Amino acid sequence: MRGVVPALCVAVALVLLMPAAAAQDPGADAAAQVTVTSISLEPGIFFEGDTGIITIEITNNGFESVAIRRATMYDADISVLSSSYDTTTTIGAGNSMQFSFTVKADVPPGIYYPKFSLDFRNAGYLRYPVQIRVENDPLEISILDKPDTFGAGRKDRVDILIGNPRDNPASGVVVHVSGEGIDATPSSYFIGTLNADRSQRVSFNITPEKPSVLEFRVDYKNGVNPHATSVTIPVGFGVSKTEANPLLSNILVEYQDRKYVLTGDIYNAGLEVANSVVLTAGGGAVPVDPYQSYVVGSLEPDDFSSFELTFTAGNITTVPVVVSYRDVDGNPFEKTYPVSIPAQTSGSAKEPGIALPIIGVVIASAAVIGGAIWYSWKKK
Repeated sequence: MRGVVPALCVAVALVLLMPAAAAQDPGADAAAQVTVTSISLEPGIFFEGDTGIITIEITNNGFESVAIRRATMYDADISVLSSSYDTTTTIGAGNSMQFSFTVKADVPPGIYYPKFSLDFRNAGYLRYPVQIRVENDPLEISILDKPDTFGAGRKDRVDILIGNPRDNPASGVVVHVSGEGIDATPSSYFIGTLNADRSQRVSFNITPEKPSVLEFRVDYKNGVNPHATSVTIPVGFGVSKTEANPLLSNILVEYQDRKYVLTGDIYNAGLEVANSVVLTAGGGAVPVDPYQSYVVGSLEPDDFSSFELTFTAGNITTVPVVVSYRDVDGNPFEKTYPVSIPAQTSGSAKEPGIALPIIGVVIASAAVIGGAIWYSWKKK
């Protein structure tokens, strides 16, 4: 019995000391000092179907080197395209190390948590979930200003606004303009990086040759993934509600000295200035001096100017008065107004001769002189 008691005491002592020894495993203690210190995602937020890179940095905060056997990432939903790090390596005390994984978010919009796993050679493992957001919000295109109608060969300005409603920046943003029979200046506009919740205003000069459809397309990248969004507006021809509108009034036509003299007023009833206003007689009329054409110049809204035209015409009763002018962008316009002219009769032309008032003065003078002579004779 004396030999059994000491043996039992030794066995009990060994059992009590084993957990303490396990708790003081130097490999486990060193591995516990390795932590995830930073995570970066490119792009920060994925579109559905986007490919991106997750970079994870670990740091050894302890005083001993730690052997790493394997580093990997896995998830039931997010596809991990890159292989695991299966080569044994060591991270020294106070050092950091990075692991990058290529993933594809071929999942519906939502929040996902693929797991980063770091297996140590001598002591367990480290698990860390990484949050990935998948959102399908594209860049937005807003039409800020456009003409109420377009005209063939007329240059008009269209202003648009490109906005980024996402929580991460879009890079390589380029705006393209296209449309059949449409000349746009500039044809494209480079914005570059458009940060989250930011917008950029862009202006284009549009000159259509025929009715068409104008398309604004924005190409951009989310990380390395190309994306595009677009908007279209119809380009129809018509009369603008604000353009200059020259009207003729107080028209008077007389036939004098074998030519017609046409006088009147021109009034700008539009809301924009009419530049380089010139009036001429067209059709069968032949302009002659002194007013073959009449230059008004600029005509402001609600302003008017008098004018005069001289021309000859054959056996016609109507002559078109052509008004040509330009808008503020130099686009040419032309309007025609028919004007009735009197017939050419033998009595309507003023032939050379002595005017009737002068004849009356001559007769009166002769009567006075004749009376004076008759009185002087009678007195003798």
